[in-house]
Amino acid sequence: MVEREKRTMSTLITDTDDVTRFCGVFSDVTLAHDVATMLGCREAEALAGILRALGEPAAADMWLDAHAHGDEPGDQHYQAAPEPYIVPIDPMEDLQCDSCQ
Repeated sequence: MVEREKRTMSTLITDTDDVTRFCGVFSDVTLAHDVATMLGCREAEALAGILRALGEPAAADMWLDAHAHGDEPGDQHYQAAPEPYIVPIDPMEDLQCDSCQ
């Protein structure tokens, strides 16, 4: 007797209350910052994809941005830290002469 693999068939039925609750929970910035760095890139992309499909593109971007903080160089979502802005110095101030003022 040959054993067959049991497969479950997806029967996706959208319950508006569940979708609304899901979007509300996963639109929370605190949750995203606490959890997103622990997700792999595939997991973060999957979550962002479902949020986009449900009409929450801002939440999707928030999760990917939060996830990127945990990525390292070479990872899909890695973002290098921006260079600090250095305020230019007016060389005339150092001269301290009355005619330069």
